[in-house]
Parts: sequence; structure tokens; C-alpha cells
Amino acid sequence: MTGFLLDTNVVSELTKSRPNPAVVTFLSENEDLWLSVILVHEIEYGLHLLPQGRRRNRLLRIHAGILETYSDRILALDRVAAEWSAKFRDQARSAERAIDLGDTLIAGIAKSHDLMIATRNTADFDHLEVDTVNPWEYIP
Repeated sequence: MTGFLLDTNVVSELTKSRPNPAVVTFLSENEDLWLSVILVHEIEYGLHLLPQGRRRNRLLRIHAGILETYSDRILALDRVAAEWSAKFRDQARSAERAIDLGDTLIAGIAKSHDLMIATRNTADFDHLEVDTVNPWEYIP
């Protein structure tokens, strides 16, 4: 496993005026980086919630640039990923753990492509059969 599926919080960090240096280093030192359609949805939804104005326009430009950069590395929810996601939801339900549907979909995509999830919220994936890394704690 050498690649990373970026969670929304990692990509959102890039929109800050001063992104966390550890996150920037993590992204610059790793080439096998992927996005999911779930991340695209979450960012698009967040942008729709913002009022019209300069901030929204700035974030729209940044988001468009990120999507252009990763245009050939955006993974869809295919059948295998959906099956893994369903398994993860069932495991969480059986263990009486609350889990976000988006997180199970991201985990399913990561598992089906043998990718590690890069996220600040590693605890959200602790009980699933996926590996995680926290770019905020990245030490090269």
C-alpha cells in the first residue's frame, strides 16, 4: 500500500491562508494521491452553503484548481467499493458504533483500491479494515 485517498479535511486545509506545514509537507512528499467522488460531493455541498461573495468565489477557484490537478485521480464508487462500504456499515451497526455514511463510502473506495486514508479524523476509521495516516502529525 503506497497510495493515499485524501479526506475532505486534508483538501480543505489547502484553502487556508496559512495551511498547516505538516499537511503541506505530506502532500508535497507523496505522489500517489487520490480523491474520491465523495470528497467532490462534500466540497461542492459546502460551497453551495456559502453566501455569494469574495470568499465563496476564492474557494470556488481553489476547488476548481484542485479538481483540475487531480482530474485523472478521482475515484468513483464502483461495485467493489460499494460492497466494502456495505460491509463496513454492517460491522459498525453490529458493534453498535455510529458511523457516517460518507466515511463508510470513503473507506470502501480506499479498501477497493488498496489505498490508505489521509485524514485528520483517524478515529472515524479505527474500527474498519482500512489504514489511516494523519497528515497533521506527518514527520518526513
